[in-house]
Amino acid sequence: MPRRAVGDADYARLLAIRTRLRRFERWSADQAAEHGLTSAQHQLLLAVRGHSDPQGPTIGQVADYLLVKHHSAVELADRTERAGLIRRVKDADDHRAVRLRLTAAGTRTLEAVTGVHIDELAEVGALVESMLSELRKR
Repeated sequence: MPRRAVGDADYARLLAIRTRLRRFERWSADQAAEHGLTSAQHQLLLAVRGHSDPQGPTIGQVADYLLVKHHSAVELADRTERAGLIRRVKDADDHRAVRLRLTAAGTRTLEAVTGVHIDELAEVGALVESMLSELRKR
């Protein structure tokens, strides 16, 4: 399938999307900091809470979510556990595996940070959808 020509408007749209995503990332990091979290800790809490298995994710799954190496996820989990926001629990079925779960403090902190993210994400999503719609017309 031949690739279509890329024009000035395409570059402008891509720049707008990438800039908006970077601004969202910076804003998100600032929101996390206001709640005493690093951006990485915020994303770890989100990975634990958003994971579909009620037992919680493994370190390997968290590393996949965060796009980091296993040892980096271990270090992040260590720091976040020391802060009292997560805990490690042995897997009920496979005692070699360790799962991560939020503590009550972790749940409260994540809820506070997430609340402010929902509206901001809706705005980012609307911009991205608008840009994608323009690209689909071509």
